[in-house]
Amino acid sequence: MFGITALTGFVTPYSKVLWILIGVEFLIATIGTIATFTWIGGGLLIQEFYSRHYRIINIVLALTLLECIWSMLCT
Repeated sequence: MFGITALTGFVTPYSKVLWILIGVEFLIATIGTIATFTWIGGGLLIQEFYSRHYRIINIVLALTLLECIWSMLCT
């Protein structure tokens, strides 16, 4: 879905050549795959830390979310 949106929104206004569209789509897929594996690796690295300190982390994240909501409502 992201690839289709990126192609129609950012590439096709400038070029409709098939090989360019295919090349850009492969580039998008490659970057997406690398990003996904990076996200997985980061999750594996912090998994043990999170499992030991999940309650404190959840409280900090909840307070951060509440602060974001508060700042959106007050402006």
